Amino acid sequence: MIRDARPGDRPAVRRLQARLPEPAPDLLDPVAGGSLLVSTADGAIVGYLIWFPGSPVYAAEMVVHPDYRREGRARALFHEMFDRQPAGTEIELRVEADNEAAQDLYREFGFERVAVEPDAYDAGVGYRMRAVVGGN
Repeated sequence: MIRDARPGDRPAVRRLQARLPEPAPDLLDPVAGGSLLVSTADGAIVGYLIWFPGSPVYAAEMVVHPDYRREGRARALFHEMFDRQPAGTEIELRVEADNEAAQDLYREFGFERVAVEPDAYDAGVGYRMRAVVGGN
């Protein structure tokens, strides 16, 4: 199930965020202004997606617990985010160059690489990708 995050969800989301190679805890602060969706299984939070309004919208982080991957949860989170945007909205994100699984998912939503960022991550190269809602 995908739903909007509630204030009590923050500890579970922070535990998921800690699985990222380069987490950005400030993104999860309510004052940051992001929209936070969670994926649940039996009431437990097993994934999340946070994005920020703007032009373009910025999809900042998405994590699904390893025990719940390959169940369509990331896809469902992205569908929900896209469904909440007006047609024609541009959405951007950044992904590690060697994260092929994530890039494959993003391409399903129409994301295309628009820039190579050599120092995007401590581990090296990242790609900036962009999609347009209703554009695929």
